[in-house]
Amino acid sequence: QCSVAGLSEHLHTLNGTGVQQEEGRNYSALLYALLILVVVFGNSLVCLAVLRERALQTSTNYLVVSLAVADLLVAILVMPWVVYLEVLGGDWPFSRLSCNIFVTLDVMMCTASILNLCAISIDRYLAVVMPVLYTASRKSRGRVSAMIATVWILAFAVSCPLLFGFNTTASTCSISNPEFVVYSSVVSFYLPFVVTLLVYMRIYVFFKRRRRRRRMTSCGASPAHSESADSYNVSQASLPRLDIELQQREAQEESLAAESKKEAAKRRQGVKNLPNGQTLVSLHTAHRGGNMQTREKKATQMLAIVLGVFLICWLPFFVTHILKTHCKGCHVPNQLYSAATWLGYVNSAVNPIIYTTFNVDFRRAFIKILSC
Repeated sequence: QCSVAGLSEHLHTLNGTGVQQEEGRNYSALLYALLILVVVFGNSLVCLAVLRERALQTSTNYLVVSLAVADLLVAILVMPWVVYLEVLGGDWPFSRLSCNIFVTLDVMMCTASILNLCAISIDRYLAVVMPVLYTASRKSRGRVSAMIATVWILAFAVSCPLLFGFNTTASTCSISNPEFVVYSSVVSFYLPFVVTLLVYMRIYVFFKRRRRRRRMTSCGASPAHSESADSYNVSQASLPRLDIELQQREAQEESLAAESKKEAAKRRQGVKNLPNGQTLVSLHTAHRGGNMQTREKKATQMLAIVLGVFLICWLPFFVTHILKTHCKGCHVPNQLYSAATWLGYVNSAVNPIIYTTFNVDFRRAFIKILSC
């Protein structure tokens, strides 16, 4: 009787534990479903805003739309299956082909996200460091289209081995091939992140040198210093320390600034001269030219924040992913791995919030769409 009573109590405890685990999975699935809705809602707003507002139809924002599309596809094609696996405890009841498609899409969308960020950093570099070439180019739309196409082709090339059965899982559906784990982690995350980081560092150095050059120019042009030729020689002597490349770009910017001043003078007169000898009232051209550098700097800062948030969200996953596969002495709990995975998916919901916080044009466009 004692044995029967003990067995009954043990079974009751197991049943209670099973019920608690099932309830925990259900709560998690509910939270994940809400996250999916937030991702779809926020990134749909981004796409609609750029589609509807001419002020947002820039080369950089087309790349932002490409990033939003990657996040949308993650929410629609990948995250629901991850929720399903969370509820079932990891078992995959479908065919091996469907599993290959699922993991391929997962890797492809993550790769597309970081490659889009890499392309955005290159676009920012051209906009900030080569402003005349960037704004004067009539092929900017073709350039950005080529960049977007390259991003998605590379993302598919990185993930397609999984589609052709390169994975080695049996009853579960996860990426377990040790070689592919390293390959995908390096090519999909670490390598493009390092490239993107180096580009933003180059942009930062450019901004820093430009500030220093302007301070030097300001000191040399002030009345107190202009009266003293010694001061003039010191200012001139310090210029060679800057890159020749930087000086050329500064000359381009000064030319732009001089043009904008001329346009501002014409705007104050209320008249703009046309090539055919006629006149036209000018309303905002000079104002745009004067504020272009400030706008480019703010846009670059916002997108650098997007990159930083991406790193915070996805780095834990790629670290635990490699440790779980290759470190035999490391014990990576399933709960930790799951949390790191979902932290990465949270990144897809964060980007629209960053745009709303740091970009006035996006904020106005979102309000306009939601108020309709």
